[in-house]
Amino acid sequence: MVRWMMFWIALGALLLVEAAWGQCALCRAAAAQGGERFVRGLNAGILYLLAAPYLIVGVVAFSLYRAFGRGR
Repeated sequence: MVRWMMFWIALGALLLVEAAWGQCALCRAAAAQGGERFVRGLNAGILYLLAAPYLIVGVVAFSLYRAFGRGR
């Protein structure tokens, strides 16, 4: 069961890579045509998108630690 799940996840990731590269080319073209303020805003947006999953996982992990770690 786990092997099939990993297979489907890997297959899905491989199929989505092409779409990601297409968006990367669009961002690169927009950044090349934009001014300095636009590029700074684009970089800030990328950092927000990068930090959001880690923040969510951290909050969930801390909540679980507080809920189950205090019983010891």
